[in-house]
Amino acid sequence: QFEAGYEYGPTFQGLRRAWSRGREVFAEVALPEEVADSARHFGLHPALLDAALHASTFCEGQGPTEDGRTPLPFAWNGVNLHASGATALRVRAVPVGSDGVSLQLADHEGQSVAAIDALTLRSIAVDQLAKGTGRSAAGESLFRVEWVPLTPKESAAKIPEGVELLNLTGASGDVRDLTGHVLHVVQDYLADDDRPDGARLAVLTRGAVATASSTELTSPPAAAVWGLIRSAQAEHPHRLVLIDLDDQPASRAALATALTTAIAVDEPQLAIRQGTLAAPRLARSAADPGLAVPEGAEAWRLDSADGSTFEGLTLVPSPEALAPLAPGQVRVAVRAAGLNFRDVLVSLGMVPGQRGIGGEAAGVVLDVGAEVTDLAPGDRVMGTFDIDFGAIGTRAVTDRRLLAPIPRGWSFNEAASVPITFLTAYYGLRDLAGLRAGESVLINAAAGGVGMAAAQLARHFGAEVYGTASPGKWAALRPLGLDDEHLGSSRTTEFRERFLTHTRQRGVDVVVNSLAGEFTDASLDLLPRGGRFLEMGKTDIRDAAEVAAAHPGVVYQAYDLREAGPDRIQQILVELVDLCERGLLNPLPVTPWDVRRAPDAFRHMSQARHVGKVVLTVPRRLDPEGTVLISGAGMIG
Repeated sequence: QFEAGYEYGPTFQGLRRAWSRGREVFAEVALPEEVADSARHFGLHPALLDAALHASTFCEGQGPTEDGRTPLPFAWNGVNLHASGATALRVRAVPVGSDGVSLQLADHEGQSVAAIDALTLRSIAVDQLAKGTGRSAAGESLFRVEWVPLTPKESAAKIPEGVELLNLTGASGDVRDLTGHVLHVVQDYLADDDRPDGARLAVLTRGAVATASSTELTSPPAAAVWGLIRSAQAEHPHRLVLIDLDDQPASRAALATALTTAIAVDEPQLAIRQGTLAAPRLARSAADPGLAVPEGAEAWRLDSADGSTFEGLTLVPSPEALAPLAPGQVRVAVRAAGLNFRDVLVSLGMVPGQRGIGGEAAGVVLDVGAEVTDLAPGDRVMGTFDIDFGAIGTRAVTDRRLLAPIPRGWSFNEAASVPITFLTAYYGLRDLAGLRAGESVLINAAAGGVGMAAAQLARHFGAEVYGTASPGKWAALRPLGLDDEHLGSSRTTEFRERFLTHTRQRGVDVVVNSLAGEFTDASLDLLPRGGRFLEMGKTDIRDAAEVAAAHPGVVYQAYDLREAGPDRIQQILVELVDLCERGLLNPLPVTPWDVRRAPDAFRHMSQARHVGKVVLTVPRRLDPEGTVLISGAGMIG
């Protein structure tokens, strides 16, 4: 049987004796001694039942065939359990028809334990059994929901006839209240038999499903509505449609087209993202297993093999992270690493002379070099990492002056979102621009990591803050104190006139910029009285003298955090941690990605689909000297 594709572990090797009488097969089976005590927890122990089934393979026509096929259980009929807790059985197996077997199971005193009137078997090729064993089994049998683009059937300007809308895009509050309300509406709709054929109730939600990132899932009540309506769809097909929208005006404008398409192709669930339709499909989880962790490597890191595409990202051994420490250095076990736009550019080969990916992280101190007296192994720290090989991996090394303790109560993900964003914003606003209370500042891409950090710091410094972001992200900026009059779209240059009008043509005193082209020009125009222009972007750096000539009084400065130097960075870090500890600054919204999904995370960030900070989490190996807590008292526990 082993040669035929069966592989049984010790627990499932319970067949002790077997003999035949004509077409009948008799056998004795028993549980191994080491698992016999667990039989009392089962009606019939699975390993004991399986051993009884082994006897059936001796029945005529039920064993492996010469052409490489072997029978497996397919359908059960007439199964009865008469006693529980058995540790040993006597089995009688008799063929039933051409593809089945009947079994009677009794204890050693002849008392009936169980009976199977008919077990139907189906043969399968041995090579198919081989595919179901080993590491590939889970990948072949596990599926995930994948949202794929859906081509509109036709463009439509109005809602199709016969479609009623239940608009829940603005719904909030208690989950029970909302689902209870929806349940009553749906029940009333389905109970009305006077509606014409083809009529549908379309339920509209916002933030109920995540098509690409967990940040899209913003409304748990709406997600609960999706679960409710999906159940109703199973009972009443072709009557209900679910559509989830984002905040983009283009998505609202595509609603009529989406409904027309849903009816035409009988698509019960759709999502609209930035005006594009998407439908859920099942995909094998093994189709994209993620980046492979180097086998046997104690330290590894993320690297860009070809330096030109996201597909070139790979995890490689990092022996340099294990090298002896120089005086003043600290080695950190990385738990989470912040992702910055610079990393995206490096992975695409757009930063000459730079290969290492990852400049900030949070984790636990492993060991310290000479002259480091205020940190010890086990301390939770966050900071920037100045070593060329990068900080996105299991181990990273940096200068002690670039680290700070993680504020109390913060997770590693939250801590990893802070160092570069807040340091860059602080250094630019305070050290370079000298922002003072009563002044005004424009922060472009204000919903990004540095943008949100700069908005918090500028308000803390007493400045009036204006910000640009895509309209779909404005909701994330309102809690930072930016109302609609202080918000402009980063998709058009309309913000120039908007802010000039609001400031009565005075403009602002400081611009923090990461945009390019005409957006930089529009931002420069918002300094009509002169001022300070801080350029953080890497793709449109301009000549300061030319800017000053075209915009009198404007001091243009492109800068990089590393210019501050380790000593100044340490001073700023100390102040930032103090502000965070006192609750005056808050960590950023975080979108976490497993580092093995790095290509997806880089692509997500390159398309500016995130709000706040993208963080890569690093999987941990179990510490052989550590402690593991297993909760739950069941058999799996």
